[in-house]
Amino acid sequence: MGLFTGFIMGKNNRPDYTPDMMPKNRMELFFEMLKLNLLNLVKLNLMYFVFWLPFWLWTWLNMQVLINMSTQSYTAFIEDGYFSVYLLGLVPCILITGPAKAAMKYIARNYARDEHVWLWSDFVGAFKANWKQGLAMSTINAVFFYLFFFGMSFYGSMGSSTGSYIYLVMQILLIMLGVVFAMMNLYVWPMMVTYELKLSQVLRNSLVLALGRLPWTVLFGLITLLPLVISALWMPFLAWYFFIGYAFAAFVNCSYTNAAFDRFFNARIEGAEVNRGLRKPDPEDEEDDGEWEDLDPDEDDK
Repeated sequence: MGLFTGFIMGKNNRPDYTPDMMPKNRMELFFEMLKLNLLNLVKLNLMYFVFWLPFWLWTWLNMQVLINMSTQSYTAFIEDGYFSVYLLGLVPCILITGPAKAAMKYIARNYARDEHVWLWSDFVGAFKANWKQGLAMSTINAVFFYLFFFGMSFYGSMGSSTGSYIYLVMQILLIMLGVVFAMMNLYVWPMMVTYELKLSQVLRNSLVLALGRLPWTVLFGLITLLPLVISALWMPFLAWYFFIGYAFAAFVNCSYTNAAFDRFFNARIEGAEVNRGLRKPDPEDEEDDGEWEDLDPDEDDK
């Protein structure tokens, strides 16, 4: 009985929780929230993974075909249009993940700034509130994904057949465009679920942040990309995405973007709370960067 009571009521003689016990910096907040919500991130990942099942099934089916192909047949798969069929099949698979991704980012954002979450109801609520922009953004991502890989394949084959360096230059330019677009996605989804903005404003602000905070953007982009690189080298590591990979990446992403939004956006919005989940510090001495004028000062948090 005493063990059960202690589990429910807590231990005796433990000091009351005070504001001074709150994390005093972003690093402490990240690890404390990760420790508290690790199991919930696993649950969130499983909820989100359901929407990625068509993508993985379609990819698995095509991989089975490739495994049984000879080198010559593999070349034909790339050059004779079969690869384009695979990419076209991925477009609807990626498209349907948009509203769920917005919902997952909303939950991860709240976890990262120590806000209470009702996992299922908040997921459904965020799904309904952001489904239009989420679907539109996932459509943009899917079409860009198709055009990017189709362009890389086309320019590569044309370069091999003609020997012209112009196609190599086009590939390099396409890679640069793809990197910038990927960096924008780091900010798009957290911004979408945090502010009442049009999608065009979200994209514009994301581009400004991606380029304006380039070193941090590259760092967190690489952190997000690392499990995918490991999976490419060692296929069993793909299980990371089945269990927690998506949600963990979203949590890391939102932990960073929460800080970026506080510094460049929320500090300019009257009444917006900054440093949620952190101990209230002495008057801050952060500099006010005049370049960040893309967000209207009268916008409110969702």
